[in-house]
Amino acid sequence: MISEFPLFCFTTLAGLAAGAYAVNAFFPAGKDSKRAWLFPLACMVLLGVGLIGLPLHLGRPERMFIALTHPSAMIAQEAYWSMAFGIVLLADTILLKVKGSTPRALRIAGAIFGVVLTAVMGNAYFVSLAIPVWSSFATFPFFILGDIAMGVTMVALFDYLVAKDCEDRLGKSSNFLLAEAVSALVAALAIAVEGFQFSGAGLSVVPFVVAAVVALAAAGIAFAARMGKVSDQISAWGCFAALFVAVAIARYAFYAACVL
Repeated sequence: MISEFPLFCFTTLAGLAAGAYAVNAFFPAGKDSKRAWLFPLACMVLLGVGLIGLPLHLGRPERMFIALTHPSAMIAQEAYWSMAFGIVLLADTILLKVKGSTPRALRIAGAIFGVVLTAVMGNAYFVSLAIPVWSSFATFPFFILGDIAMGVTMVALFDYLVAKDCEDRLGKSSNFLLAEAVSALVAALAIAVEGFQFSGAGLSVVPFVVAAVVALAAAGIAFAARMGKVSDQISAWGCFAALFVAVAIARYAFYAACVL
């Protein structure tokens, strides 16, 4: 297991939550369902589980309190933006459960916090001096676009699960399926570019190639669903699984650089 495994868990799970909520602000999942409140709750759980990785990364969890007293530290910035994002998720969950709706401004704020969080994740490695290959502008799209692509598939999956009987759900929207396919293609490109950076540094590009191919498979499934060639179930589950696996493989390889 890589030494940076706690950070791998944080950026993957919290990044998924951030990307999904950002997408949900513009393509609401299960908007006509009484169970729509489960979406921000799921994002909050992913964020919470991912956040466990921050103190674990420090070896001694109590050191996290010391880190928080240094706002300029990247780990503190990740924590503070996660807190702000988490507050929005909590508010959204409560309002949806109690009132059945939330102000659009709240969701937009949450989307902004989520995207900024993914950018802060990327910046944490861009400013790293210990691993030269991380200090590349390719690191930003690698994190941001990967998280958004995963987020699109999570929104599609949740919408399928809670609103499968609705005629106007996202899985039947040609525009949404096109957005899902394009986001997967862009994520595959970001992964490939990051792999090119690693190759230039003499590191293995194989995991990034595998990840990019898996991401392309997700794009293929979305395009097939748009043309009516695959079922809604295959599209929802297949795209989510493929994008999550693709990002996980690429991100694991990214962190493995610290032990090479």
